[in-house]
Amino acid sequence: MRRKLYPFVVFLISQFLILNVQAQSISEKADTVEVIPQFKNFYHYQNFYITGQPTLEALKWLKSRGVSKIINLRTEKEMAEYAESAYNEKAVVQEMGFKYILLPVEGIKGYTPENLKKFNRLLSKNEKILIHCHSARRAMDFFAGYLIEDRGYSVNTIKEIDKRGILLLPLERLLGKEIELKIKK
Repeated sequence: MRRKLYPFVVFLISQFLILNVQAQSISEKADTVEVIPQFKNFYHYQNFYITGQPTLEALKWLKSRGVSKIINLRTEKEMAEYAESAYNEKAVVQEMGFKYILLPVEGIKGYTPENLKKFNRLLSKNEKILIHCHSARRAMDFFAGYLIEDRGYSVNTIKEIDKRGILLLPLERLLGKEIELKIKK
């Protein structure tokens, strides 16, 4: 009887180990900032996509990935200038079926705790969301502020998930408080 069970037990253990390795791989990918190489300054973390001004091709790609909401941190003046040279983002994304939110952040003056609170209220952990500005800098800064303030991440945690250092910048002005980087010895 033992000889008949041995191959079955080995099979079960091997299947468990394979599933465990696959789950770890998926988990590690989901908890790492991923660069999307086909688009400039385009990043993915969990259900969030962060970029500079998206192209029409990028919007179609995002739609195919299930993104349902776009949060634009560019100012109305920036968007009017962009519409003259490229496309009217608000009209295009609404036609494509995205929910569109403009939260204008004007340079460093817009890096305030109040704007971060407004931004954080727009995010949902269960919804695929694109966050963008002109070059991805404001979008990344506000997203890092969200991870710290709303999700309770430490700067060290952000450093661990963001191997490229994309999200790390001095965030004190945005958060309205000093942040401390604790280095493990």
